[in-house]
Amino acid sequence: MMMKNSSNFADLAQYNFISKTEQISLSGFSDVLWECQYNPEHYDDQLFTKLGISFPEEIRRSIVKRKAEFLSGRHCAQLALKQLGYDNTEIPIGDRRAPRWPHGLKGSITHAGNIALCALSINSESVGIDYELLITDKTATGIKGNIVNLMEEARLSYSGMSINHWLTIAFSIKESLFKALYPIVNQYFDFLDAEITNINEKEQILSLTLKRDLCTDVRSGQIFNGRYYFHRSGILTLMEY
Repeated sequence: MMMKNSSNFADLAQYNFISKTEQISLSGFSDVLWECQYNPEHYDDQLFTKLGISFPEEIRRSIVKRKAEFLSGRHCAQLALKQLGYDNTEIPIGDRRAPRWPHGLKGSITHAGNIALCALSINSESVGIDYELLITDKTATGIKGNIVNLMEEARLSYSGMSINHWLTIAFSIKESLFKALYPIVNQYFDFLDAEITNINEKEQILSLTLKRDLCTDVRSGQIFNGRYYFHRSGILTLMEY
């Protein structure tokens, strides 16, 4: 369903910052997902007030790119929360800059390429979403050893996708896994701490097996299934737990 205007769109038009907001429907995800397309060249600090979004001091001190990402992401979150009946809800910054959601809600925000998205779930213990522009072939070759092990490289290469596609997918799905698990395990873990052990190209589902214990309830050998989508000019991934 396309959303033509938000409640503040008339005020925003003069800045041309937010060009479109849209509710996105993804196969395999039954909860709420909103997308915002924005132009950082038209960012202005006053937009926080116009959108009714809290302007934290640590964001005030950030560069314009970070401010624009934060604002657009929180705007998406506002739209998602409003759909679920939450009006004018503040979303504070928590650990590792993760949003702190209202009790009973699980959410995740991502942004890349002047696009921000927010996923909210009332049915999952946790949710992680990530959007990435395609990694270039040159960059992919240089960083792949930090993202996947040799077994994963073999599995993903066998899919027939180019290295920039499959490595972007691998990078993104592991980011989504981290976002989904961090609120539960409360510790950092590396890309190589989870291995992609199966890829279903028809359903666009990836299975990841954890390689080490992260907490009592999240242990080595546990399998997590996530989805990937070819979205806009990049890759969108989603992981629910």
